[in-house]
Amino acid sequence: MLGDTYEHLDIDRQFVEWVERDRVLEPASVVVEWLGANPFAHEDPRHAPVGNYMFCPADEHLERDA
Repeated sequence: MLGDTYEHLDIDRQFVEWVERDRVLEPASVVVEWLGANPFAHEDPRHAPVGNYMFCPADEHLERDA
């Protein structure tokens, strides 16, 4: 999902509605969804759970894999 236009492919509709309603995505950022196994997933109760979406700034290291 792109921060400046909210353009996205097939992202969970409830997630998209939350992003749009609460405006949690900065214009110069993107949302990345883990399609395979999430490398940050864990079962450690001492730490907060992680989801399959990550907010990150769009910079020169971001590449589109079409």
